[in-house]
Amino acid sequence: MFDYIKGKVVRKSPTEMVLEADGVGYRLLIPLSTFERLAEETEAKLFIRLYLWDNEIRLFGFSSTEERQFFELLLSVKGVGPTTALAILSGSTVADLKGMILRKDARALEGIKGVGRRLAERLVVELKDKVRELAPFEEVEDSRLKDTIGALISLGYNRTGAEKAAKEALKSLGQGAEVESLIKEALKHTS
Repeated sequence: MFDYIKGKVVRKSPTEMVLEADGVGYRLLIPLSTFERLAEETEAKLFIRLYLWDNEIRLFGFSSTEERQFFELLLSVKGVGPTTALAILSGSTVADLKGMILRKDARALEGIKGVGRRLAERLVVELKDKVRELAPFEEVEDSRLKDTIGALISLGYNRTGAEKAAKEALKSLGQGAEVESLIKEALKHTS
């Protein structure tokens, strides 16, 4: 029904945000990662997932389509509702979650608040094939990061600093950023 809402940030906390778009204030529940990405923003574009819960409609907002897609994957696991899925996304990055699931590392998943042994095992079993199908999206991000890192190294920066700056640039600009923009942003994060 909704894909995204773009508007003025009226209020935000680590768990929710209010966006005003065309005179309507939308209260969105968000993961910590979205809050961190938008901490300094006065305007934002959040990708939305509508969820009907008992007699209540809840909107969940994400800073990237990848986050929203992973939220929906988590909802497909037996026993995982939207609150638990949001807690899982708040406890780790999507890339780290994918890695834990692909490595079948249930123990690492248990380190996320609200994830016990049984749920961690269920996440691995039920999501490993689905996460494997998402790998092409990760490869696109990796190629942009590799290109940005390579450009910084060719400019004389060391590998560690280049990797850190490239990741900060991607975090700042978001998933849709082009390599040229990433390089410019990464230069701001180099020391």
